[in-house]
Amino acid sequence: MARRANYLDNVWKENTPMLLLDGGDLFGSRSRNEQHQTEFLCQVTGDFGYDAIGLGEYDLNYGLAFLREMIGKYELPFTSANVRDTTGTLILPEYLVVERGGIRFGIVSVLDPALRIVTLTGEEGAFTVADPVATLRELLPRLRAQAQTVVLVGHLGEATTDAVLREVEGIDLAVIGHTFRNLTRERLIDDTIVLGSAYEGRYVGRANLFLRDSDGKVMAVEVTSTSLDEKVPDDPQMLERVEAYKVSQVEFKEAKRAAYPRTYGSKQEDFLTDRTCAACHKDTWEAYLQTGHARAYTTINRQGQAGEPECLSCHTTGYQYQNGYADESPFNRLINVQCEACHGYGTEHARDGRWGAQAKDSCVACHDQANSPNFDYATYWEKIKH
Repeated sequence: MARRANYLDNVWKENTPMLLLDGGDLFGSRSRNEQHQTEFLCQVTGDFGYDAIGLGEYDLNYGLAFLREMIGKYELPFTSANVRDTTGTLILPEYLVVERGGIRFGIVSVLDPALRIVTLTGEEGAFTVADPVATLRELLPRLRAQAQTVVLVGHLGEATTDAVLREVEGIDLAVIGHTFRNLTRERLIDDTIVLGSAYEGRYVGRANLFLRDSDGKVMAVEVTSTSLDEKVPDDPQMLERVEAYKVSQVEFKEAKRAAYPRTYGSKQEDFLTDRTCAACHKDTWEAYLQTGHARAYTTINRQGQAGEPECLSCHTTGYQYQNGYADESPFNRLINVQCEACHGYGTEHARDGRWGAQAKDSCVACHDQANSPNFDYATYWEKIKH
């Protein structure tokens, strides 16, 4: 962010008309920690002054209400012409018209229907994504009536963008969203100039356009791609904001963690992981691998809950114990409900039968009324028997 701020500041200082566009997936992955970080990213993005942001599937990761909240708070110019809610109403402005240097640019975005929308708010069935080709064919004549130069900021990926452009006429420029490589020079598909810059904000693509004043037709283009690596200096003010955010992010995580402190066990003991157990208990370990316990972390990770203490306390090993699961290495090896989640520290391995009794007693710590209201030991034991 600090490097991007420096780069953009230098472009602004050139005092030439600039159109600033983003292809979407501005938001982070589905977790509350990422949502917290996403709000900071939205705040900074709003300050950068983007002219249009195409909707990506990630931008609905935290639900439509959160997206609209970010748009309202930080004046983010999201647009989408083919994503609707259950009433059939477009969830965002259909297109945007922006004037630069005396030329009216019509900016439109469409989302690839093949990209799955999954949210933390359970709205998976709340959106429909119309066919991009049909959408653009219907829309472009109306947009042409208001704009001289039409720009597609499609969240389609490279192959689908190419396919759409071969089916739809009337697009002057196409910026590829959902791409994983840079286009270091322009590509031409029929009469459309295609531009692209890689994902995750690691690069900035720039296209110097030479437009005909009379009608805004693109006569020529000069393309460059800049890596935002250490060669680009940090903007001091933005760097200060980023560092301040990092502190607040740690405080945010610690505040959530505080409800699940490491109050059990001893710093003198260690969890050795299921792989260590397998050395002597191969048959038992292989049986364990077939159970839901062996996939417990995957379950919450798939649902975007892998940063939530409430979930981690039961879907990892030793989360509330000294030397138990944590994000950092080597403690991140303790994902899933491993042997020691039930039996205790491997360094306390007992051979007098107490481990078996301890394991049985430990079940109700997670299989309680709130999480497993129908828990019955005999029934559940059959699912993990070893």
